[in-house]
Amino acid sequence: MPISKIEFTKLEKEVSDSKKPILHHLAQDIGKAYVVSITRDGCPACKRQKPRMIKLKKSTTEKYGNKVVFTEVHVNYRPGQDKESQRSKNLFGHYFYPTNLILLRTADRGAIEYYRNASAPMAELKRNIQAAFETATMIEKEAHEKR
Repeated sequence: MPISKIEFTKLEKEVSDSKKPILHHLAQDIGKAYVVSITRDGCPACKRQKPRMIKLKKSTTEKYGNKVVFTEVHVNYRPGQDKESQRSKNLFGHYFYPTNLILLRTADRGAIEYYRNASAPMAELKRNIQAAFETATMIEKEAHEKR
């Protein structure tokens, strides 16, 4: 069960073309929690995290179905050529790889960041996914009630 992968340069272009905040592109639907991992070539922690994230996605999908969406934003990097990495850090406001985000979509504020951590332990990430799922469900219910 692979995790959807987006190349940072493609996402960067979409953001530039649309003039919408980056989170808007990653969290499009109310009622879902979006787990985003920002990874980079040559990152040992990213390599260690990848199989754990695949396992977490599998168990999360079994529990929540399509209400939790996993995405990897991949940054290309070679020693001495770190411009793409610097742009990613500027756009996302992160420093370390991998950085994990959990995003939600709201009716009034658009996409918001619910959680952020660098190289988070999977148990911590799992707890925060559950809390984000519950919050997303509440937001979706409130949005339907307002209609």
